[in-house]
Amino acid sequence: MKQKIGLWDLVFMNVSALFGIRWIAKSTASNFGLGLGSIPTWILFTFIFFVPGALICAELAATYPKDGGLYEWVKEAYGDKKAFMVSWLNWTAKLFWYTSFLTFLIVNISYAIGRPDLASNKMFVMSLSLIIFWLLSYISTRGMGFGKLFTNIGALGSTVPAILLIVMGLVSVYVFGNEPASIYTVQTLTPKLNMDSFAAISSVMFALSGAEITANFVTEMENPKKNLPKAILIAACLVAGLYVLGSIAITLILPASEITASQGILVALSTVAANLGIGTWFIKIVAIGISLSVFGTIILYIASPIKMLFGSVQKGIFSKKFTEVNEHNIPEVAVYLQATIVTVILLAINLLPSVDTIYNVLLTMTALTALFPYVLLFTAYIKLRKTRPNEVRPYELSRNNNTSIRIAHMVLVVVIIGIVLSAAPVMPSLKENIIYEIEMIGGALVVIFSGIVIWNNFVKKTGFKEEKR
Repeated sequence: MKQKIGLWDLVFMNVSALFGIRWIAKSTASNFGLGLGSIPTWILFTFIFFVPGALICAELAATYPKDGGLYEWVKEAYGDKKAFMVSWLNWTAKLFWYTSFLTFLIVNISYAIGRPDLASNKMFVMSLSLIIFWLLSYISTRGMGFGKLFTNIGALGSTVPAILLIVMGLVSVYVFGNEPASIYTVQTLTPKLNMDSFAAISSVMFALSGAEITANFVTEMENPKKNLPKAILIAACLVAGLYVLGSIAITLILPASEITASQGILVALSTVAANLGIGTWFIKIVAIGISLSVFGTIILYIASPIKMLFGSVQKGIFSKKFTEVNEHNIPEVAVYLQATIVTVILLAINLLPSVDTIYNVLLTMTALTALFPYVLLFTAYIKLRKTRPNEVRPYELSRNNNTSIRIAHMVLVVVIIGIVLSAAPVMPSLKENIIYEIEMIGGALVVIFSGIVIWNNFVKKTGFKEEKR
């Protein structure tokens, strides 16, 4: 009998998908654009984006409990074409994200083995990244009934270091009387209104996204109509608290000017451990925990977009060998295709120095499309609420239909603002900003139109006629 995903497995899976401890350091680093201003920013976007967005996902997951998640929800509202597009945008945005996440993983592994210098060794980073990505790709093909072991451990690997950061930071300052590294006033907590901070806000939104991820594995869950919404709610409360309190704690330990995105958490914990007389062994254990958290997150983010795009879309859009699912309901060949593409990207970046510029361009080109699926998600929810007011909804954002629609409109506006802010010109010169904007906006258009071309070719080849919604 296949092992089912229970309530607390789902909570851990959602924490793995939603919480990335690296965002605490990245958001509070002054060179990121927010510094201490990240603290009220986390609080604000928790209430106007994260929590209502998670509740909307919980309602949709309970109402339409099918594998495919985001794909199925958009399909219910708009039909197959837009459902394909949301899957396409979701997958293409992830391809270049993997490499940056793998780099963060290797930094933590380097600290865990007591060799932080290896994090700057290109061959070490590339070789270990390839080994890990292929290993995790294989694990993801075994289904989340098996993969939940890694996401459960991974959730603890991210939350426990975050809790330690919070507790140790507060104890160091308020119990042992160490001088706080930051002064909290209305002035210092107010985010600077410049292009860097505008771009940073969109990254905060990206960090708070992902509540839809676990809905791709509904058929593997125990009582998904009841357990999935409950798990999303529990995880949302945990994650919001960790981001806000973690940002306060890290800035108690280090001034924002000394926090770096890649190593900020480990440096902060090293500093506070030294203040409390704890040996260097502590950081090695923490780094192992954070590494395990990244393992769990990568497994989810390998399997979920692939399952949505290749496992849920209309047959015939892609070759049959890529859409066939294995006994675990995962399109296995498509997972290995993705691993091959990521391998080519990693090899190109590391072995051909000139390709680094091209990679950065491609990363910029897909940055805008990372938030586009949420536009379709929230517009689909609004349409379903308007056109199907009497639908049986086991869990509801609000029993009042108009209230639910108004909340969804608010979140939709926030997402659109986030998309606009992510395109803020952040380069030092006018010429560089023009190039940057052309790459970003042009790249988004390339990704969108390539998806439309794939769909139109499918319709032309098969004569597929979409049902009107």
